[in-house]
Amino acid sequence: MKFLKSGEISEETIHKTVMEWVRLHPMLKKLVLHFPNEGRRTLRFGKLLKDMGMRTGVSDLLIAMPCHGFCGAWLELKSTKGIVSPAQKEFLEDMSQQNYFAKICWSIDEAIDTIKWYCFGG
Repeated sequence: MKFLKSGEISEETIHKTVMEWVRLHPMLKKLVLHFPNEGRRTLRFGKLLKDMGMRTGVSDLLIAMPCHGFCGAWLELKSTKGIVSPAQKEFLEDMSQQNYFAKICWSIDEAIDTIKWYCFGG
């Protein structure tokens, strides 16, 4: 497990642990998708990705399944001291307006509980 200097679990560890849990469920592993929107890139490669439709602020996970009257769900995973960027807030608001469930999850447990609720009703 990777920890931050503060002793908090890193966002990377939260993400990996949540996806390990997702992969234990045959239905979910087909429907929960990650969008690799993080990381540093050269200016040229960054421009290429932007030209191809990459958008800053896209949430970490998409649950590609309509449920609870929503079209699907977008989850942004953060460590307890993580910072939500303006672009991430805007993306979540845009998705909410399009009838997607959109939420920031601040821990492994919160993310898994949210996925359980969204996909299994509890």
